[in-house]
Amino acid sequence: MKRNSKKVIKNKDLLALETNFRQISNKNGIRVCLVYPNTYKVGMSSLGFQALYGLINDLPDISCERAFLPEQLRPGMKKPGMVKSQDSETGKSFETNTKLINFDIIAFSISFENDYVNLVSLLQDAGIPLRSSGRKTFHPLVIAGGISCFLNPEPLAPFLDCLLFGEAETYIEQFFDIYKTSKTKKVILKNLAENLPFAYIPSFYKISKTNTNNLGRPKPIHSYAKPKIKVSYVENLKNIQTTTTILTQKTTFKNIFLIETGRGCPHGCRFCSAGFIYRPPRFYPEKNIFESIEKGKKFTSKIGFVSTAVSDHPAINAICEKTCQSGLQPSFSSFRADALNNEVLSSIGKSSIKTATIAPEAGSQKMRDIINKNISEKEIFDCTDYLVSSGIMNLKLYFLIGLPFEQEEDVYAIVTLIKKIKQVFLEASRKQKKIGTISVSVNPFIPKPATPFQWAGFTKENILKKRIKIIKDSLKKIANVVVKVESVKQAKINAFLSKADRKAADILELAHKLGWAKTFKDNNNYVESVIYKNWDTDSDLPWDIVDTGLKKSFLIKEFKRAKLAKTTIPCPIIDCKNCRICKED
Repeated sequence: MKRNSKKVIKNKDLLALETNFRQISNKNGIRVCLVYPNTYKVGMSSLGFQALYGLINDLPDISCERAFLPEQLRPGMKKPGMVKSQDSETGKSFETNTKLINFDIIAFSISFENDYVNLVSLLQDAGIPLRSSGRKTFHPLVIAGGISCFLNPEPLAPFLDCLLFGEAETYIEQFFDIYKTSKTKKVILKNLAENLPFAYIPSFYKISKTNTNNLGRPKPIHSYAKPKIKVSYVENLKNIQTTTTILTQKTTFKNIFLIETGRGCPHGCRFCSAGFIYRPPRFYPEKNIFESIEKGKKFTSKIGFVSTAVSDHPAINAICEKTCQSGLQPSFSSFRADALNNEVLSSIGKSSIKTATIAPEAGSQKMRDIINKNISEKEIFDCTDYLVSSGIMNLKLYFLIGLPFEQEEDVYAIVTLIKKIKQVFLEASRKQKKIGTISVSVNPFIPKPATPFQWAGFTKENILKKRIKIIKDSLKKIANVVVKVESVKQAKINAFLSKADRKAADILELAHKLGWAKTFKDNNNYVESVIYKNWDTDSDLPWDIVDTGLKKSFLIKEFKRAKLAKTTIPCPIIDCKNCRICKED
């Protein structure tokens, strides 16, 4: 058997590479371990994780350390059934090598379904009972937050004492005030349920089967357990800056100082949770971003701007100009093809960016209308020309397959669109007298809660594989075009965890022990009933416990418009009080 020979870097060596690392000075107060259930590189690439680490450490009488999934336990590195690593750093904190079981609070930051099984591995490796029902009073309080938690909390619910829904800036102080003034874990949880509208205590709910889809929905068993848990949002971002807390080269971004420019997205693509869960979208004031740029240039010459679509910021031109005038190299997490202009292109040209991303998502205009991707072929071609003419010689194209109402002809339309993009790319490259590569990323669509497509089923594997083959075979002889496809098996796992009820916790435990393939095979009836079923819009959903602020009738209306291939205009943002269609009945 071929062994993975990749050298594992010790925590002390990673610490030595960090800039702005915080020394743990307050060991007598509340001790928190903030855990990212993936490797150091992945965790430290998460701006949300970094921001939360800074927020907690800024509070008085609290010290926060970090923990990550050890390399030895990451997927593919351990065999099913291996439950304990012998490495001296597993089950311990990153900063001081303290056992996780010795902290007062273990707080998981969870953004992706991929990491759910890693949470199980980390708890077991730390010697902490997996289920909250099996823990004693001396065990740490195990909590979690992050967007996955308030999209659908149920698959993880049995493993957690408490889940916190929403943006941490709004509740973090109140959470710790309640913790400090409560004497026992039982009292802490009761006080959280009574006094913090954003705290979900799974043990305070029983699971009742519904008649509409045969899945379980949580119902309160105590008077102080609320029938719905609110998601907390910062009303505006005028008093906030969200930036990199610790800089290190051992991340995806390699010494780039990240600055968040906004939260949410106005465009309302019907497959995208960020476009609905964070309504209305908000932008950081120009002043805040300028101050963040000044902060970042003390540590590095590279500034990375992050949001669902950086180009949506109303002051994007000024932000680009300020960055370049400061002698810094900007990079951008995302740009819409219809938002490029001369100022932005000038900034891109002055940066070290060699690759840019365009996300048509679908090949035909009909499918782009179905998903409400308000972008035309002409805008895609113009964007391609603009980017290559500005010196960006490599492009990444993102497409989804298996979307609701998709037909095989729509898959062939993806191929046709890519070939047309290649022609524009080639013509612009000739003018530059060099040519790069077009990387095509093909991803199976995963239905997400809190979106108009939450009632849709995942497309059958055989259909997905057939459509992938169409794309691969049609493009394999096209020079300078490389096709990469997300694993259909992994997409199926993510679709299951996205849509499942609390019974999925049993599946997660089994997957931790046996691996996903055997677990799915042994539980095929339940798994398939979750993944493939198209639910009626009047169905009770496992995540109906979550109150995002969006009314379900708005999502239903959007789903019906999708069936008719009708688009909806982007959220105007100007003054949310003038609309509120997505918020109020």
